[in-house]
Amino acid sequence: MNDTINIGVLAHVDAGKTTLTEQILYQAGVIEEAGSVDQGSTITDSLDMERRRGITIKAAAVSFMLGDLKVNVIDTPGHADFISEVEHSLGVLDGVILVVSAVEGVQAQTRVLMQTLKEHGIPVIFFINKIDRLGADFIRVRELIRKLLDERICEVSVAQQEGTESVQVVPADPGGSGWIEVLALGSEALMEDFANNEVITEERLRQELGRQSRQGLAFPLFAGSAARGLGVRELLSGLARYFPVQASQALSALPLSGLVFKVVVQAGGERLVFVRLFGGQLQTRADVTVMTQDGLSERIKIKQLYGLKDGERKPVQQVDAGDIAIFGSEQVKVGDVIGCVSESMKVFRFQKPPIQVQVSAVRPEDGHPLHQALSELTLEDPFLQYVYDSHTHENIIHVFGKVQQEVLLETLRERYAIEAAFSAPQVICIEKPVSSGEAAESMGEPDNPFWATVGFRVDPGPVDSGLVYRLEVELGSLPLSFQKAIRETVTEVLQEGLYGWGVTDITVTLTHSGYSSPVSTAKDFRLLTPLVLMKALERAGTQVYEPVSELQISLPESSISKVLFRVTALDGTFEEPKFDHGSVYVTGTIPVRNADILKTELHGLTGGEGVMSVKPGGYITAASPIPVNQRRQLNPLQRGEYMLHINKIK
Repeated sequence: MNDTINIGVLAHVDAGKTTLTEQILYQAGVIEEAGSVDQGSTITDSLDMERRRGITIKAAAVSFMLGDLKVNVIDTPGHADFISEVEHSLGVLDGVILVVSAVEGVQAQTRVLMQTLKEHGIPVIFFINKIDRLGADFIRVRELIRKLLDERICEVSVAQQEGTESVQVVPADPGGSGWIEVLALGSEALMEDFANNEVITEERLRQELGRQSRQGLAFPLFAGSAARGLGVRELLSGLARYFPVQASQALSALPLSGLVFKVVVQAGGERLVFVRLFGGQLQTRADVTVMTQDGLSERIKIKQLYGLKDGERKPVQQVDAGDIAIFGSEQVKVGDVIGCVSESMKVFRFQKPPIQVQVSAVRPEDGHPLHQALSELTLEDPFLQYVYDSHTHENIIHVFGKVQQEVLLETLRERYAIEAAFSAPQVICIEKPVSSGEAAESMGEPDNPFWATVGFRVDPGPVDSGLVYRLEVELGSLPLSFQKAIRETVTEVLQEGLYGWGVTDITVTLTHSGYSSPVSTAKDFRLLTPLVLMKALERAGTQVYEPVSELQISLPESSISKVLFRVTALDGTFEEPKFDHGSVYVTGTIPVRNADILKTELHGLTGGEGVMSVKPGGYITAASPIPVNQRRQLNPLQRGEYMLHINKIK
């Protein structure tokens, strides 16, 4: 039973994180030769399209041993379109190696990643990479990290003669590198001894850095070149010191607790589930409880269990706490909990993609296979939401950006031999009720042809509450089949509100109910519910909200006026810019509908030097004119047309 560390390697695109992962595996003895991103020979980028693009798309998990310590590495995406997968992978990590290029320095996406890591208290080790490249400047980048990411940096190793063939990595001097001043901020005892001019040994400083690093209070910094293997061994030697080690024996005595962070569909169709265990042991043939994000629970049997060993996935009989377990399942999804919830779990909110596109098969005979493929891919990636519209027979997916769309097209082509095409993207707005509204219709009334009585009250709900459904009638006042018909229809109706957008943050209360036995059927309630619910919603009124992205831009000072003017013109907002050595860093928000416009124009506005990164930033009140979505269902507020349609299908 080995103690374990689960680490991630994160970076801005092209900073070299996949190359670093390969070099770590090579120096740990897992592989005989470090792969090359340029040559497409890396282990962690297992998808062909990842190799061609030189970017990591799907998080890959590999492991190696450092003496008696097992290290699991989750190689996560770095591209902005895949920030969703980065964030839900963070929930299973004990620490992160954040790679920064010694040439390009801190990029906008680096700041997004570091902000997320600090928000969740995840320990971070910095690795300044590419110190051998022309233009590398270790000191400049180190100061950028201090200024733009966090000032609590302690150099463990430094670069000398960077940017030349004679580049070296040498140990830093804790006394001369400012460790005392940094670490005193997180230790009252050290602060007191420092103020009293007490002798503070290097060993004490190293122990203190280890303690504060494991708590996310200070950040060790290493220099190196992943491509040449420089500084990687020093980095490896610091993992156990600067990241919290999971004591498997003690944790395995706790109740079973695991978090699903990845699902992969194999070539043969088998779904493999990746689980980080926080407590207990997972064993082959065990019956375990699975709790979904909706709060439901079910029992499943572990038929075949795999563990990570020496860079491979191998069959095992048992996986201990602190480690990663892999098993086959058709039901389990990303975000599900195996066993019980642990206090150690970092639960991340699943962001909803803000853009929708229609996907169609180029060849008519691929229509049904396309539906099956999209359904399968949605199981792998909870952030790729797919809906088949039975009314219009359209395949609709929700995505984060253009790169994600391009990757999806390539996946359909290579894995399923399906040629597909996208419609123009459409931003997804939402509606929320602005006040309360009530409506009811009873059996026997002249306008009610259904053998059913239904009444609703709709109220604004708390932010992020979604749809809350309540009863003011007695549970036994209707047969369960009728109750189920009403509840399901409420959910379906609210997919299209007064302006055609999905309605959220709403509380729907069933206020009236009635039926006549034996003539009433569930169909009566399914047909009456839309009429009454939409009438209540109309009386309450709704407000349309559009999605915005959080914006991070780095650009030269000479471009600041042009860029800020354009951000404002595109309905964006920004905070006070930060200036540093001729560069400017801007944070703010921009409506999703305009984010790609700014991305496209930024190159010209900044002479090719601007870098922009975005991530989901919530919703704001939609600008006038209010955007209206084309309805896909019949509008119950058009009662005449609705009744005519009902009479046709009866």
